[in-house]
Amino acid sequence: MNDINNITRVDRQNLNMASPKPDRQLDLSGGLVPFSLALYKSALTRMAPGAVLEIRLQDQDTFQDLMMILKRSADQLLAWEQQADDYYLWVRKSPG
Repeated sequence: MNDINNITRVDRQNLNMASPKPDRQLDLSGGLVPFSLALYKSALTRMAPGAVLEIRLQDQDTFQDLMMILKRSADQLLAWEQQADDYYLWVRKSPG
């Protein structure tokens, strides 16, 4: 389980150095909450264990829902960032 309070929040100036290199990117900007969450789960399911998914979204409700899901998940939230209306999250798929 993730302790959301201990997750690295990066800023744009340190983004390239602080964020993990993603194996795949998923753009959920403009998506609706249930559909966006289904796309997230589908993308992560197709990835190899240990792979990193970078997620971009703009909806604050989707961001909060993803944070709650990740808090209870075996997948690891590595870092997140907010820039204006965009949120970015880096998630490592659990090993098993």
